[in-house]
Amino acid sequence: MPLPVAHCLAGASIVAATRSGFSLRRDWGAILLGATLALIPDLDLILAFWLKYGAKAHGGFTHSILFALLLGIMAALAMRETSARGMAAYSAAALSHGLLDVIPRKDYGGAQLLWPFSDQNLRLGIFRDYEFYPDPNSQSVVQILSDASVYLGYETLVWLPIFIAIIALKSRPGAPGRVPAKPRTEKRQWT
Repeated sequence: MPLPVAHCLAGASIVAATRSGFSLRRDWGAILLGATLALIPDLDLILAFWLKYGAKAHGGFTHSILFALLLGIMAALAMRETSARGMAAYSAAALSHGLLDVIPRKDYGGAQLLWPFSDQNLRLGIFRDYEFYPDPNSQSVVQILSDASVYLGYETLVWLPIFIAIIALKSRPGAPGRVPAKPRTEKRQWT
């Protein structure tokens, strides 16, 4: 199960890659929103634990394509980006969460990407060894934190270079759609 680092960096990368006329100074809020949107589907964990379903209930409707579309449209409207491109970028950032959760899970879980048309949890199980399901009943807090730090390290090693590369490519002079910096005007000194 990917942890927050992977989800946030994937969502931020998608939004950064899709920005037209990219400027990190201007677009940092949109990038932060992309990271947040990619994390929101995990709010179902709070509901699952509150209703005492446990982690196995994770991956429901909040991981669906429909939920991502609705969340992305609401985010775009909140940012006053009414273009199809903006709505698609924010929806893709939200959908990245469900797609990432489908890839590594094998024993249980996955994501209900096709909800409400199907309640089947889709899963590919490609990375079987990449599973982090802490069990407070059988593991100590130290062991859980130790395991989490290992997985967070893996995610950082994979996703941070991707994010940095996208920012670097979008920020370079002459990048397609990049807004050129305004030339500095020198103040005239009267002597």
